[in-house]
Amino acid sequence: MAARRTLVLLLLAAAALTALALPAASPAHPERPSSFPDFRKGKVPVYRSRGPSLVVCKPDSRKRILRLPSKKLRTKNLKLLKRCRYRHVQQAVDAARSGDRILLLPGIYREEPSLKAPSPDPRCKDMYVEPESPEAGSGAMLLDSGGLQKPARAHSYDYEYTCPNDGNLIAIMGDDPKDPDRECDQKCNLQIEGTARRRDVWIKGNGTKLNLIKADRADGIFLKGFSTEYSDFNNIYVLETNGFRFDDIFTDKSREYGFLSFASDNGLYENLEATHAGDSGIYPGSGPEGHCQRYGIEIRNVDSHHNALGSSGTAGNGTWIHDSRFHHNSIGMVMDSFAPGHPGQPQDCSKVENNLIYSNNQDYFNAERDEYCKKPWLERDPTKTCPTFQVPVGTGILFAGGNGNIVRGNRIWDNWRGAFELFYVPATFRGENDPTMTFDTSNRNQYTGNVLGYDPSGNVDHNGRMVLWDEEGQGNCWSDNKVAPGPSAESDPATLPACPNDGPFSPGNPVKLLSHASCATWNPNDNTDPPGCDWFVLPPEPK
Repeated sequence: MAARRTLVLLLLAAAALTALALPAASPAHPERPSSFPDFRKGKVPVYRSRGPSLVVCKPDSRKRILRLPSKKLRTKNLKLLKRCRYRHVQQAVDAARSGDRILLLPGIYREEPSLKAPSPDPRCKDMYVEPESPEAGSGAMLLDSGGLQKPARAHSYDYEYTCPNDGNLIAIMGDDPKDPDRECDQKCNLQIEGTARRRDVWIKGNGTKLNLIKADRADGIFLKGFSTEYSDFNNIYVLETNGFRFDDIFTDKSREYGFLSFASDNGLYENLEATHAGDSGIYPGSGPEGHCQRYGIEIRNVDSHHNALGSSGTAGNGTWIHDSRFHHNSIGMVMDSFAPGHPGQPQDCSKVENNLIYSNNQDYFNAERDEYCKKPWLERDPTKTCPTFQVPVGTGILFAGGNGNIVRGNRIWDNWRGAFELFYVPATFRGENDPTMTFDTSNRNQYTGNVLGYDPSGNVDHNGRMVLWDEEGQGNCWSDNKVAPGPSAESDPATLPACPNDGPFSPGNPVKLLSHASCATWNPNDNTDPPGCDWFVLPPEPK
């Protein structure tokens, strides 16, 4: 055992060095260092149908209102039209006070004044900070939307506050930077909602702004009832915010994420559709730290499809994902401790329950797509998903370095690689060099009561296998899963520990560990097929 452990340590050390030696050019966006709000001071916003409101409309809103199918909607919107004082959403946000509702009448909001804001804005040239991620540290270079390299510098909060439309089509900045408490002081508890069906109200970018909507320290933000498309990074982004809610929103064609929350708490994603994201349709990243005592973010009734990842979350902690659909992505769902620079690592204590996870076999990593995706962002067709993060294509759920997660009651079928993958991520991958923490991930994950290889009608539609596990960790277990006989029932290793599992720690299978390390070196610009990695080749359909 001692010799085996020594071998594993040597392999992991080599793997960590390999994976951290990523090329300097990356399509990612550097983020400022962030911290969690005090969850005890926040709560999920409640919908309000009354109270002070500002109305936004476009010149053709009346024509659009008259075409609405419902007389009730037409009457409501024609009445609101008489109160319209703003042509752009940002104008109404700038005029709003805490607790206001901003009502968006039918129309297409392109936010032309925001598009004219310079980027970079010379007013904020001295307000950069070192980025959160060590991968994008001093001297590193990133690719901009035109495919050109630029320095990897992060906008400070002061930068965002002073130059809000440098990177954002619509910016809601809640914290007065003169107040050092990092909490919302102004424009708190705003509710921004469309007043008709969500496809009647559009917020459309042109691919040049990083975020279409960014709510930053904007506690209590509630977004509802509209559609968004075409950002250079995130369509909707909530950062360091205590209390947020997304409801009845469609998001499309984001370079990276459709919906993203980061270092935020007391949140609810519900009744959403997300598609054509280069990374994830939804991303509850750096989620609440409840240490398995609470779920600070809830995700329900989400339909995420035709993205690279249906859902993901580096340090996606304390998140409850249930009664949703993740389908026709390259992978259904990922939670991980993979990328450095995210607060709350390692990932722990989320629950994935009663979801439909199926047909996640989109081949976005083939040679033809690899070559196409090297085009600058603005020269691409945004409906052609170009992946920005590496995943094993054809997988239902992957935990890469997650602890204490619960996966139960899900129906998972037609994922050609397999239903579940579980593997270890060394602490060095996230920039943690304390040797006592080397094996601190991939422990106590439970998979129970899932239905695998059967569609909702009860027909057999196989996954490639049940589980691929690198055999590292302690307390991982599988029990009471209903599995179709044949490929869906196969696993690697062939025998899996049942729940509860009080067995000893296992250092893992070194061959599997090393192959995963090779996959970690994937880069869309110059390393699309790492040697020894099979993640990016879609397996054949299992029979």
